[in-house]
Amino acid sequence: MTHTSLSAYCKARNLPKASVHKFLKAQCFNTTEGMTSEMIAAADAYFLDDPQPSPTEDITGGLSVVVGNHCTAIEPPSYQGLTVDLGQFRDSESLVISDPLAVAEQFLSAADHLQSALAADIAAREARLQQTRQAQRQIEAKAQQLALEQRLYRLQTAQLDQAQTEETQALAAHLEALQALGKPAATSPQP
Repeated sequence: MTHTSLSAYCKARNLPKASVHKFLKAQCFNTTEGMTSEMIAAADAYFLDDPQPSPTEDITGGLSVVVGNHCTAIEPPSYQGLTVDLGQFRDSESLVISDPLAVAEQFLSAADHLQSALAADIAAREARLQQTRQAQRQIEAKAQQLALEQRLYRLQTAQLDQAQTEETQALAAHLEALQALGKPAATSPQP
């Protein structure tokens, strides 16, 4: 089967290559290997007022079969100035929003703002929780140190108080012994 390149086809018919390619693609034709006779016939029918007959297959050396148009074109009716009220075809009414895309944009903007606020609140709460945990760990460690210090203080003060009492009692005993060595002071009569 012979193929005609898209460029050669468009050049021969003075057609824009991009438009022809777009049309053929919309018709589900693949032009990577060129245009088949079926593709040429479809493009001619679409782009040309008077489609040119196109050869189909080269069966034997030099023999070409022309498909041709074999159609008689009729003039389409003119609809210029015709007004059709589509309401005549409807049995119902619908509720509409005059500019749904603007409403959607407003909603999306508000939703984005709300999502940002939710995320910011979660982040603030997580930060507060982390600070609270950190403070609790610090206080707990200090409270344990304080409890230990209180026990040590209690033991040390008990030992110090006992030692102080023993030393004071010993001092008092020495003072009494010294006092016993001397004579009591004479007491003067009271007037």
